[in-house]
Amino acid sequence: MKKIITLGILMVAMLVLLVACQEKQTATNEKVVEAENKEVKVEEEVNLTRKIRHYKGEIEIPANPERVIVLSHVSWEGSLLSVGVKPVAAVTFDGEFAPHLAVHLEGTHKLEYTVEPDLEEILALEPDLLIVSDRFDKVYEQLLKIAPTVMIEVGGDWKEDHLKITEAVDKLEDGLKVIEELNDKAKVTREKLADIVADKTVLSVAINRENIRVYGRTDHAMNALLYDDLQLTPPAGIPYGFGENISVEGLTTFDADFIIDSTYFNSGDYYNSVVKGNVWKGLKAVKDDNVFTLTNVWGFWDPIERSNGMDEIVALFEEKK
Repeated sequence: MKKIITLGILMVAMLVLLVACQEKQTATNEKVVEAENKEVKVEEEVNLTRKIRHYKGEIEIPANPERVIVLSHVSWEGSLLSVGVKPVAAVTFDGEFAPHLAVHLEGTHKLEYTVEPDLEEILALEPDLLIVSDRFDKVYEQLLKIAPTVMIEVGGDWKEDHLKITEAVDKLEDGLKVIEELNDKAKVTREKLADIVADKTVLSVAINRENIRVYGRTDHAMNALLYDDLQLTPPAGIPYGFGENISVEGLTTFDADFIIDSTYFNSGDYYNSVVKGNVWKGLKAVKDDNVFTLTNVWGFWDPIERSNGMDEIVALFEEKK
């Protein structure tokens, strides 16, 4: 009988010990899970922001910005759209978005273009990221108080601007893919133009309200499109840089075989005085009916217009076959 009692007591003790061990293991497991959850939470909090370098140095920005505003005198919103990001607001000229982007920007808030924008209007839109050109340097510190602000210097290689914009919205790989696709398209476009243009010279101009812009060889998206991507031949003497503003008489210096006219304001007293004047009419391209007027006239700073522009240039030249 004593043996039975002793065995019973031993079994109860073992059972108590087993339960205690299980409870301890459960508590340990719970602590491990809790610690792992804390690590995940900390990692998620860290990943809420990231740092990138820009015109002003290094800045911490949202990892996945959802309300992006673009302030620029060139069509950078096209870079955003090309990687599937629609800005909540962008600047307009004469109350309208760039024509080639308008249909894609339906519902986007229109901001009046000025280098001293309405800060209260921007604040009310609750942006979590601002992408601005260096023309807004004067109000940069004020913009920073509204939201993280990435500033980009306009000029040089348009691709660098495009990639910085797409990096800011965490779409750099998509941005690179867009450039690759444009490079492929440029190659096809060059082949289409080769037989038509051959080694004849091509000049790009824009008739402004008071003078004429002659585009140069480098430092502008238009120049890169014509002379790098499409490898057209510039006339002798054009500016090496982005271009210069000249009088109508200065056009005789660049008497090209073809003229690509990217005039935005194609009306008004000055415009009419140029295209109806003897100097214009005496240019070789004008006399040979080799002036091609573009509808894509926003400067070719964004991928959407560059693609559209290549299509339009090919179509215009093919009419001369």
